[in-house]
Amino acid sequence: MARAPILPTNQADPTGVDRLERGAIRDLARRVAQVRRAYATAIDRFQPEVAVNKRYTFRLDPAVLARVYEDLDRLTDSVFLEGGQQQLWFFDSYVGVAYLRGTAQEFANLAQQSPAYQAGRQDLANLLRSRPYQDRIALIRAREFEEMKGLSGQVKADMGRVLSDGMARGLNPREIASNLADQARIEERRAKRIARTEIPTALRRARMDEADDAAEQYGTQAMQMHMSALSPTTRAHHASRHAKLFTTDQQRAWWAKDGNSINCKCSTVTVLVDDHGKPLVPGIVDRARKNYQAMKAKGKGAWTEE
Repeated sequence: MARAPILPTNQADPTGVDRLERGAIRDLARRVAQVRRAYATAIDRFQPEVAVNKRYTFRLDPAVLARVYEDLDRLTDSVFLEGGQQQLWFFDSYVGVAYLRGTAQEFANLAQQSPAYQAGRQDLANLLRSRPYQDRIALIRAREFEEMKGLSGQVKADMGRVLSDGMARGLNPREIASNLADQARIEERRAKRIARTEIPTALRRARMDEADDAAEQYGTQAMQMHMSALSPTTRAHHASRHAKLFTTDQQRAWWAKDGNSINCKCSTVTVLVDDHGKPLVPGIVDRARKNYQAMKAKGKGAWTEE
């Protein structure tokens, strides 16, 4: 008799990475604050002086501008790209951890359902040493480096614009510092979205990568059962997929369009199916559907009104 897939233990956090996300958000906020302080401190390097009508003048000759902005660019990159491409802080402490966790979840789930998979993979350590896993990790690592490089570039452009605009307008240095703080809050929100997108995406990708690899190597026939968080903030079209079965290609395509992966807490559970695409353990879908109905009956969130 087939054994049932392993469903998430925490329905509000089906990926299980909420704490990891919160840690990354705090870390990113600290780094944004570090950059903001550097830009605010740099104002004094332009030697502000009161002129007429309470306007300020700044030393804006090309040599000073170039030197200060080069220093700020270098510091910002050192903050967001700490560790470089091979040991990037964001990957090593957060995204890589999520990918490993997703791989471990999928290993446990498939090993429980498929004796062939369990015999072939042997144990998680063997899987983590495999060439396919190492290749997948390398791709994720490169992706996250580009993500942080993009964030660093955006922060430099935005903070640099606020600083130069403030000096060009002759603003009081305290006002320029206040404007930099306002811009930093915008950068924090952008960084928070990155953390809440990249970390659960890594976990989902790990699960589907391993599911695809299992199908290729061990001939497992499976579908992906969508698991929504069903929280008050869940989007209606995310909740509507709960307990429905899709292929990995369909899931990847759905997450890739219309911003579906942004701030998304949904996950998937690999379910072994027969030649007709029916779950080997039919009750698993019923369990997930009953949970959907129970959460909907509580009426918390716009999705429950659909």
